[in-house]
Amino acid sequence: MALFEGKTPAERNKMIAAIAFGALALLLLGRMFFGSDGDTTRRPANANNRNARPAATGTTANGGANGGAQPATAEEQLIQMPRELAIERVSYNVPDAGRNIFAFYVAPTPLPKASVEVVVPTPTPTPPPPLQLSAIAPTSVMARTGDFTLQLSGDKFTPETRVYVDGQELPTSFASAQQLSTTVPAALISAPGARTIVARTPDNTLYSDQLTLNVAAPPTPQYTFIGILGGSRYNDKAILKPQGNDPRNELVTVQRGDTVGGRFKVTNISTRAVELTDAQLQVKHTLPYVESRTTGGAPGSPSSRFNPPPQPATADDSDNNDDEPQQD
Repeated sequence: MALFEGKTPAERNKMIAAIAFGALALLLLGRMFFGSDGDTTRRPANANNRNARPAATGTTANGGANGGAQPATAEEQLIQMPRELAIERVSYNVPDAGRNIFAFYVAPTPLPKASVEVVVPTPTPTPPPPLQLSAIAPTSVMARTGDFTLQLSGDKFTPETRVYVDGQELPTSFASAQQLSTTVPAALISAPGARTIVARTPDNTLYSDQLTLNVAAPPTPQYTFIGILGGSRYNDKAILKPQGNDPRNELVTVQRGDTVGGRFKVTNISTRAVELTDAQLQVKHTLPYVESRTTGGAPGSPSSRFNPPPQPATADDSDNNDDEPQQD
């Protein structure tokens, strides 16, 4: 055909589709405007339709003598039916109602959440220890003191029970099922702090609760060693200064054997330190030399020693002072 000359196959297919769609559109339009009446006239009448009217009376085709009315045929009833009644018989679909713009969305009320009951299992109680440790004596000691005896009181002790201090087993004396004793060495109380005491067997089949032994720091002398008196070979006197900022604190001159602070005995004096011993606890303390006034010499040398106020001369001091010149 001349219409498709010079066209590619794709263009010809498009033109054929356009023509087909156009013809279909014309057919649908004709159906809409002219098809309703034709369908109505061709629809057979229902013999039981309540809107059907009886045909007019007249003579029959065979010319009945009585002139009685004869029932009309279905075609006659359809021809005699008024047009408006035939239109009413046409069924149609009612479109759905549109959305009401005045109806607001109401969220549904949420259902109450079901409560979940959490069942916590009852903890199993810890069984009591097989051995009972009720008390220790003493309950506290001073650090840096010597060996001491520790007594343990309780119940259900056996000859195999041992005393443990901070996990270290100690030789134990079994007195009875209610009494144990041991000797704690000084090395275990060399520093302040708490020590745990437990009574148990070596295989740990029998054991007790633990108690605490408190190790306190011992008292210390509240003095500072600031100088010495005497010759270079005989350092028999030391000058101590009480600690604190009170200007009324007076210097104290001590020698070997003197007691300061009510409990500390001077046991040794040297150019480097003064040694004291606690007369009650037998704990040793060392006071290192602290230079009170720097004059350029080494600690303990004649040029760096602290010169106290003049002291009355004695027969013992005369020999020592000859060995060393006086400081201005």
